[in-house]
Amino acid sequence: MIKQALLTEMADLLDSDGTNYSVFLRAYSGVPASLSKTGSVVSWLIGHDVVLNGIRDTNVTEVIETLRQSLGYVGDHGTGPGASCLKSTEFARLLQDIEKEVVQLSQTAHEIKSFEFVHGHPAYPVFWDFAYLFIGADEHVLLVGSSSD
Repeated sequence: MIKQALLTEMADLLDSDGTNYSVFLRAYSGVPASLSKTGSVVSWLIGHDVVLNGIRDTNVTEVIETLRQSLGYVGDHGTGPGASCLKSTEFARLLQDIEKEVVQLSQTAHEIKSFEFVHGHPAYPVFWDFAYLFIGADEHVLLVGSSSD
């Protein structure tokens, strides 16, 4: 499982000195044993109906690369995190800790699904977003991230 406190700490850091920039990072987990379709599992985990698109298999390497690109998003002149934030040792530590937890989670997952929300995203993505469902024998974990203005 990815610790929500760690994701919240990263989101708070990225929000701390940004301009027109807000980050959403959330891990949902549970054991929807009778559900087999990705959309049904995601709806159950989030707690409301969703419509998904582009559902595909992926791997931990892609997840890590997406995390690095998304969380390291520099923005532009009027929007984005503060430049000092992305260069801080705290950002580097948090990113490394999140990556470690994702790698550990991938080792217990039977498969990892990537997809886009068409309807029902738990946040309001503007600049970047990602969604990964880690399907395990004992637990499914949904990792969702996005940023908005």
